[in-house]
Amino acid sequence: MNKKKSLAYMYDFYNKHMLHDQNDDIQYYKNQIKHYNSKNVLIVGAGTGRVAIPLSDIANVIALDFDEARLEVLREKSKNLKTICCDIKIFDTKEYFDMIVFPYSTIQFSNNEIEIDRILKQLIKIISTDTIILFDISKSFESKQKQKNILLFKDYSEEVKDNVSVYYSAKRYDKYIEFNVNYNLEQQKIQLLETEQYYYHNEKMFNKLLKNNNLKIIKIDYGYGNKNFTHKHIYHVKLDSR
Repeated sequence: MNKKKSLAYMYDFYNKHMLHDQNDDIQYYKNQIKHYNSKNVLIVGAGTGRVAIPLSDIANVIALDFDEARLEVLREKSKNLKTICCDIKIFDTKEYFDMIVFPYSTIQFSNNEIEIDRILKQLIKIISTDTIILFDISKSFESKQKQKNILLFKDYSEEVKDNVSVYYSAKRYDKYIEFNVNYNLEQQKIQLLETEQYYYHNEKMFNKLLKNNNLKIIKIDYGYGNKNFTHKHIYHVKLDSR
């Protein structure tokens, strides 16, 4: 098994141990699909399918991600949806979507103001006046502290057939926080490093970019309806047809 595939399995391994109740977002998105009567849904940053797979039970779902290894793992778990390996900044399609979902802070992943503007400009090329876009944005990154390397947990991974020790560190920068997760596959003596950067949410900047791209905010929900996650702001956005 190559390192990219192993790292994709570790993405699921980490989520299983660390996300826990944060999977509340899945029921939230199901509720929004029903509320808007959405039939065709695009999931941006679908990864290994934590959100996309359960949503495919109630809608036609396309899972978009730039990581082919993660999409390969998704396809191993479900044949019920279409996958596309592409960066949303260059994604072009003739398919119709009545909902587009950016789950779990995807819009903040390595995206500064310039990159978010590129995403929005590409989005308006593929949406209609009826399309609802949901941006899940976290306000927690601003308050997370830097962290020297610590052991998070150890467990056996059936996917990589090894005992895995998971280490975590965090570094704060002026506009983003960087997380480093190191997976130590003990018997195989392999180390896999996942580095992710999430930009802090600048509400004024984000609102300005939406307006500049002829997009309007319908409403903002907080916490998926759960008071424990009020740091999560879910923007409901569509084209401004005025």
